[in-house]
Amino acid sequence: MKDWKKRLAAGFSAAALALSLAPSALAADLLTRGEARDILMTAADDYAGLTGEELLKGDEAGDLHLDRLLTRAEALVMLERAFGGFEAPVGANARMAFAGQEFTDVPSWAESELSGLLASGIVDEVGEGGLSHDALVEKEDLETLIRRAYALKGTNLKDDFYAAVNKEWLTQSTIPAGQRMNGALYGLSFKVDDQIAELIADIAAKPQASGTAEAKISALYRTVMDMEGRNAAGAEPIRTYLDAIDNAQTVADLVKNEIALRTDLGLSTLTSFLYTTDLMDSEKTILFFGAFGAAQNKDFYLNGTQEQTEAYLQYMTTLFTLAGEEETAARATAQRVYDTEKSVAAASLDPQDQGNVSKIYNLYTMEELKDLFPEMDLDALFAATKLKAGGDILVTDVGALEAAAAFCTQEHLPELKAMSKQGLILSVADCLSQDFQEAGFAFNEAYYGVEGRQTTEQIAAQQVQSLLRDYLSRAYAETYFSPEAKADVEEMVGEFIAIYKERIQAQDWMSEETKQMALKKLDAMGVKVGYPDSWDTYLDDAEIKAPEEGGTFFSNTFAIQRAAMEDMLARQDQTVDKSVWITPAYTVNAFYLATNNDITFPAAILQAPMYDVNASREENLGAIGYVIAHEITHAFDNNGAKFDEKGNAADWWTEADYAAFQEKCQAVAEWYDGQESAPGITCSGELTLSENVADLGAAACVVEAAKRMLEEPDYKALFRSMANAWASTSYRSIQEYLAVADLHAPDKLRVNRVLQTIPEFYETFDIKEGDGMWVDPADRVSIW
Repeated sequence: MKDWKKRLAAGFSAAALALSLAPSALAADLLTRGEARDILMTAADDYAGLTGEELLKGDEAGDLHLDRLLTRAEALVMLERAFGGFEAPVGANARMAFAGQEFTDVPSWAESELSGLLASGIVDEVGEGGLSHDALVEKEDLETLIRRAYALKGTNLKDDFYAAVNKEWLTQSTIPAGQRMNGALYGLSFKVDDQIAELIADIAAKPQASGTAEAKISALYRTVMDMEGRNAAGAEPIRTYLDAIDNAQTVADLVKNEIALRTDLGLSTLTSFLYTTDLMDSEKTILFFGAFGAAQNKDFYLNGTQEQTEAYLQYMTTLFTLAGEEETAARATAQRVYDTEKSVAAASLDPQDQGNVSKIYNLYTMEELKDLFPEMDLDALFAATKLKAGGDILVTDVGALEAAAAFCTQEHLPELKAMSKQGLILSVADCLSQDFQEAGFAFNEAYYGVEGRQTTEQIAAQQVQSLLRDYLSRAYAETYFSPEAKADVEEMVGEFIAIYKERIQAQDWMSEETKQMALKKLDAMGVKVGYPDSWDTYLDDAEIKAPEEGGTFFSNTFAIQRAAMEDMLARQDQTVDKSVWITPAYTVNAFYLATNNDITFPAAILQAPMYDVNASREENLGAIGYVIAHEITHAFDNNGAKFDEKGNAADWWTEADYAAFQEKCQAVAEWYDGQESAPGITCSGELTLSENVADLGAAACVVEAAKRMLEEPDYKALFRSMANAWASTSYRSIQEYLAVADLHAPDKLRVNRVLQTIPEFYETFDIKEGDGMWVDPADRVSIW
């Protein structure tokens, strides 16, 4: 045994005997044993209820050494005692725990007491210096451990409201096979998927009149389910294009293949022209140009682990092998793709900037694009689209485009061929043979930790959903949507907008000039509830054939794609139709579209648990009310605030008001930044800013609505409903991915961090200083 372990074996406090109390150490906010005892006695007074003497025991002589610096091992033992011990995590906590921890440096005197805590998944085996005698603890470290303990215990809503209110659900939670997460919203989405699958199966099981929407749904579904035919075909449906890529000797050869792909299938793998809404004049369209990009999120290429990189390379290798390459060649192609994508990703916008009009509205002329892509025949590529030439051309990510352009040369022909092949395969893999699907399953399991797989029938129904959106939206709305829900939600939206107007008027940091512009935006805001007033008909003439008619999943997919392209071509000279819905009626989500200045609430989200005609007003306010107010607030988040009442990018703020707004946004970013959603997984305040502004505005509006709509609002029911609506669970690997890619804060923070800004929350649950949910009033943030 090492000498320090001999000393530690002599007693609890012996570990600190050799530690210095030098001022430099204290300046680092390191804790003494006495300070740690006091913090834990306050933080954990509702748990084990120990006295100071029981929490911190002395040496053989009874000396507590209160002024000695605290070691990590001592801190963990005190934590274990303060919270009355820990059990192995279950359910959601087990999925979020540090995995595979092996604590090899536990002092012998602490082994028995720490066995429960070290198995709880809230302690990192590495930490700062492990558990050795010289690993010291800062105040922030201890506070982090306490918050993790609150979440793991989940027994006191004053300490962790989200964990306590949702404890039973979190403990018993499961994730369906093949899914990445589960929860109130996700569970509703799965329910809707089942409802759609039932509709599709019922339609497919009956004879349908030729040419009807039902006949096309049936034909497409049966070709998706024709796995025997799909497996027999393998990658042959794209063999001509694959061979053209393999045989290309010049960039011009690849351009020729690009033109064929666009003409035959409506696909582009290297560059793309299309029309989109002009952000500066949202009544009009503008020509957009883009090039190939990275298939994964930016952080993967910059900070991904070796295991993640290998999972992706193996996935790409498998796809190229299935497409006809030998294993060694396929691996080399996969490596070229990864290296090229990494270069493009490094130059691309960060996720939080992809909605910032100041960074995504960049105008080029065709001549300037030709200069950027001198070896690509952009005139020929554009002619293949059949689009009409206009004036300026929009580029949304200049850095990514320039990085991609650097590879569009004869010198980089191998990389360009690899990117074209990958783009083609990923575009069509879903409608090819089973082994392409299996490759996707294997990647999800290796990269994201997803367990199990959905059934063939589930996947087929989802694929039909994605292709025949309008047909299935109409069938879904007619079967499942409640007119009562539509009327009630529309009324609720009107009430929220009225409340928002008054809240805008009350903002003491805004000038009257800016307030009037904000009110004008609210007055003009459009509202879409349930489903569209009219349905698209562009698929009515699309030729979708059943297997017995010679149809395949591949042929039907691209018959639909060509119909969509023809519809876009027909609309290119028209004024933008802002009545068009951006999402199907069966979507479990809601949206604010800045260029329309409108909010959308599809039929599928307007049902329990998000909305229930039989629930109390408070419960509905905490669920669907929160969602409604959230979407309204997006009109005034850091991105939406740059658009006016007509949906045009415009500066409608005074200089002083916008500066004040930016200060508030910065405070919101800091409010969330570094907050843990699971042990060791923290939120980026900058990445999630726009969604957090919307959440904070929503909660303030919902509380105000409860005051106005109800004589004696049941705030307990309201706040519990908020917590229930965001209950969720996922795999740890998914949370790690979302922490760097998702613009939303983790669901736990969408509850706790939001409620910590609401005075009524503190009053309702008697939250006081010392409670985990307490934040000093001076430190709380507000924005709307």
